[in-house]
Amino acid sequence: MIKPVIAQNHPWVIVKTVVITQSHTVARFANRQDADDHLRFLRRTIPNGGFEIMFEPPDDVKDIEE
Repeated sequence: MIKPVIAQNHPWVIVKTVVITQSHTVARFANRQDADDHLRFLRRTIPNGGFEIMFEPPDDVKDIEE
């Protein structure tokens, strides 16, 4: 059974940039090191993929800032 990844517990995101204003989430990670390792793998296997790491703060932090 595949469990959904909860964004709150996995703030590190690898995205693939489609155009300047659009991106698609590829994977989520709980820590930066895992995200860096996976990004390194993606860049080796798909050199022109346009992958980047982003940090998405949990929703409760977003609500406080607004």
